[in-house]
Amino acid sequence: MSSAIACLKPSERQHIHNNAGLPEPQGRNRTTKGAMEKPVITVGIASYNRPELLRRAIQSAVSQTFRELEILISDNGSTDPRVREIVDEFAAQDDRIRPIFHPVNRGAFFNFRNVLMEASCEYFIWLADDDYWCPEYLENLLRSARRSGAALTYGRLEIVDIEVDERDRIAKEMATQSSSLAAICNFIRFDSDSVFYGIFRTNTGKKLARLLCNWRLPKTIASQNDFLEYNFVSYTFIFGLLGSGGGFCNAGSVKAVHYAGGREPFSNSPELGWRHLGLFLAYILIHVQMAIRFVCAATASGSLLGIIVSPMAALYLFLRRIGMIVSMRLRRALGRIQ
Repeated sequence: MSSAIACLKPSERQHIHNNAGLPEPQGRNRTTKGAMEKPVITVGIASYNRPELLRRAIQSAVSQTFRELEILISDNGSTDPRVREIVDEFAAQDDRIRPIFHPVNRGAFFNFRNVLMEASCEYFIWLADDDYWCPEYLENLLRSARRSGAALTYGRLEIVDIEVDERDRIAKEMATQSSSLAAICNFIRFDSDSVFYGIFRTNTGKKLARLLCNWRLPKTIASQNDFLEYNFVSYTFIFGLLGSGGGFCNAGSVKAVHYAGGREPFSNSPELGWRHLGLFLAYILIHVQMAIRFVCAATASGSLLGIIVSPMAALYLFLRRIGMIVSMRLRRALGRIQ
């Protein structure tokens, strides 16, 4: 997550349908429910209050060259009426789409869990409402997943909708590893949740879905830093998938591109203060809970090695992040002195 939670600025919403290179809808999907091949992949689209971006996301799903899909659109209590209008519009044109409307917003991870638990196909993949895919994305991911037998298969990530250095537009990629232990270790070193939006077996994902919930933090700390409650939560889900057997497959190519809506980085306070002590304590609490959830994830996926490395993995991530923060502060301080 990876997570698609922050809203884009109005100026960034210009990069919508025309720039996505997606075909326009051509009337009702010709494959009716009665004649359609049995769906193989469930696409779970998590939506909240971003109608035009949602339109782009749905269009990229229905335009996939791989057609045997179940497309679930789970809206998390959007207050913008255009969201329902867009979902209903696409559902009327394509029998593969099943809308799910929740009356109130119950949190982003509730929405992600819910759409996964509603899935009925062999494979599952999430699509955030501010993201979209190239037309051959699912075809290439499924081919790679079946050929490799990997527990998790992902393509290439490209950032859109915000200004970034061209060198940073295509995100770093995690290497293929057929061993579960090697894949877990590689993921911890990789330290990114972009692969959360890869394809995996639905039954395995459902065993791990309960791990997708906010961290438990003191209200005083959480209220000052709202991103902390959900930051890194997806790591525990990925950890469990990789421990389930088969490792990870990188299907990255120009025909397996996931375009992710970029988000502005969180602002940092220029001077150290009591708030930073709260952040440090929050990071300790998060990574203690992360170690526990890693154990739960490895247990659910039947990985003894995953259970063994869980505390070391969480400790490594904690030390790495604290080290990065300290290093950044030192460079900033040295820059002021010079």
